[in-house]
Amino acid sequence: MSGSATLVAEAVRLRDFRLLWIGSSISQLCGMATVVAFPLLAAQALGASVGEVGLITAAGYLPWLIITLPAGVYSSRLPPRTVLLLTDLSRALIVTMVPVLAATGHLALWHLYLSNVLVSCATVFYEIVYLSMPPRLLPKDKLVYGNVRLQMARAMSLAFGPTLAGFTVQFLGAEHAPLLNTGGFLVSASCNLLMRERIGAGGAQGGARGLWAELGEAARFIGRRRVILASIAGSAVGNCCFAAYEALVVIFLAHDVGVAPGTLGMLLGSVGIGGLIGAFGAGRVSRRLGTARAVWLPAATMAPAGLLLPLTTPGSGLFLFLSGALLFHAGYAVFTVGQATLVQLLTPPELLPRTVACVRFVSRGMLFVGGLVGGGLGTLFGPRVGLAVVMLLWLSAPLIAASSKLRQWRDIPTLE
Repeated sequence: MSGSATLVAEAVRLRDFRLLWIGSSISQLCGMATVVAFPLLAAQALGASVGEVGLITAAGYLPWLIITLPAGVYSSRLPPRTVLLLTDLSRALIVTMVPVLAATGHLALWHLYLSNVLVSCATVFYEIVYLSMPPRLLPKDKLVYGNVRLQMARAMSLAFGPTLAGFTVQFLGAEHAPLLNTGGFLVSASCNLLMRERIGAGGAQGGARGLWAELGEAARFIGRRRVILASIAGSAVGNCCFAAYEALVVIFLAHDVGVAPGTLGMLLGSVGIGGLIGAFGAGRVSRRLGTARAVWLPAATMAPAGLLLPLTTPGSGLFLFLSGALLFHAGYAVFTVGQATLVQLLTPPELLPRTVACVRFVSRGMLFVGGLVGGGLGTLFGPRVGLAVVMLLWLSAPLIAASSKLRQWRDIPTLE
């Protein structure tokens, strides 16, 4: 291929990556509509108890434990754009059924459970392929750039999604708000259709060899690379602590600190804003520190700011929560970008979807564990002490990731 043809091909792939990022960003932002609307529908329209409302969220985590590993194998047997398109259209159809059922008077609680489970099943396939796309669309020296954009999409949904969802529920009603989520999925599907690059299936060479054989190959690959193992362990601890934090923080702010609902929402939004700041700065941090040091050093340096959260008091003491959350989550946004780049650079392309599936299985599975840990700590010691314990444990996540040769590297070596 000539030099000009290579430049044209790279420009097409970069354009396709931007379309992928834009579509996913919009769908994640709009996706907060169901996070707000489904619990309100369950409690207000269907008379669900607190426990039944909590099961709606739990139902969304269940597929990550059940189908993530098989999804890593089967998703690589189809062209990635096909998987992305099918999952977007499937999620749009599933979410749309809730407003339709509500309008016809047939909505039941089990419909909300089933909708969350089915949407999450499609999301498992989507995320595995989505996180495998940057190495296919970007040169290796732009991987950090790509992962920064992916992390920015997540941070923007956390920072601004709840506000958008709240206004949508307020003006359209909880029964119609999920249509915003439908629109987000359709935008993502449209962006996928506008992509030009034709990427083939990335399954195992020589055809399908069976689910367990292909998963075993990925597991053996990870097991032989202590750097990836340590990174997965650090990510798992971080996700466990994040779920425990989620289980405690609302009760802590509302009951122990006594903040009003509007202030509570602002404080929780600071988590997403901190992540957005970290994502914006991740590329510059990687250039200054090196791609390997950026995986763990910023998070290890800024994580102690999280200890300010359980010290929060009414009035001016709210700035302890605000500053602690901003700094802490900015550091962890850089950690997330670095961890994704690490796995992508050290994994052969044919193994990447299965390796991503293994990483997601462990890290997402720990969200279940973290929710139980947070609830248990809050029950035993109260929300304030429980939150303090969680933030202390969270300090160990970047140090676990650095317990391998990673701490000796400046940059992540490129897989040849």
